[in-house]
Amino acid sequence: MILKTRKQICLIVTAVTCMAFTPLAAQSKSLKDSTPEQRAKMQTEWMKTKLALNSTQIQQVYDLNLEYARKNDPILQSNDGKLAKFKKLKALQKEKSSVLSKILNEEQYKKYQEIKDQLVQNFKNKRK
Repeated sequence: MILKTRKQICLIVTAVTCMAFTPLAAQSKSLKDSTPEQRAKMQTEWMKTKLALNSTQIQQVYDLNLEYARKNDPILQSNDGKLAKFKKLKALQKEKSSVLSKILNEEQYKKYQEIKDQLVQNFKNKRK
């Protein structure tokens, strides 16, 4: 898969790491220009709403989102090729999902996976 523009890499990263900021295209510039702290806060708020997180989970998810937003930031800002960035970000997302599975209960994690898969599918459909 070859990504054609920097905007596309931002959109796919947003879809995979942030899971949902609807509509993604309208927010891509603001997300790109946001700080890791801002992105972590947005992700956590979204997850709190969609996954019905309890107060303990909210703090744990925020800490996790912040950690990975900080790890993603240098990759997003680097001059690496689009494919290299995508591979690095995808690997980080896999790590994050693994940790997240320990924070969320089974039902919440299943819903998280379903929503994430749907967002990726929607992104792929928009690219066609």
